[in-house]
This record gives sequence, structure tokens and C-alpha cells, in this order.
Amino acid sequence: MKKLIAALLLVSAPAFAGRINEIVIMTTEDIEAQLDLMNGDRTYTITYQDFTTPEEGMDLAVQTKLSVRNVHNGRTEEWTCNTQFVKTPRFFDISKTVCN
Repeated sequence: MKKLIAALLLVSAPAFAGRINEIVIMTTEDIEAQLDLMNGDRTYTITYQDFTTPEEGMDLAVQTKLSVRNVHNGRTEEWTCNTQFVKTPRFFDISKTVCN
């Protein structure tokens, strides 16, 4: 019985990792849109990204910290973004992203 449970956990681990990867991609793409990072005038580096406590009425939240550099003047800004998700029958949808 223990071997069966261990085998099931090993088989499900890649699927779980794939779902987490989807959350990371969705979060990053939404932040890129919020901060207009895809126009070529700015580059960015994510310095921290992890799950955090969701707001009331939300099911999942990701906090992301990033450093954004303006390529024209060299100035760097630090941002902290919180992306809130709601659970859907198929997966999760982004409810909102707030960056400060």
C-alpha cells in the first residue's frame, strides 16, 4: 500500500509542477502588461516571487518583486506586485494585479 501511495505521488508531481508553472507564467504576463514592460524601453529582473495570503474572496495570490530599469536614462525602479486569482471549474483566473 505504501508503494502505491508513493507511486501515485511521483506520478502526480510533474502535473502539479506544470500547474505552478502556469500560475507563474500568468502572473508574469499580467505584470508585464500592468507595467508596460514589453515595449523595449525598459528591462526587468524578478527578484522574488512566491505565493502569499490571498485577499478576502480570492483563492490564490502571488507576490512578485522586480527591478525595472529604463534603458534610456539608466534609472531603476523597484516594484512589488500582488496578483490575485479566483478558482474556476477548469483552473484559476487572474482577478487583479496591483503594483506599487
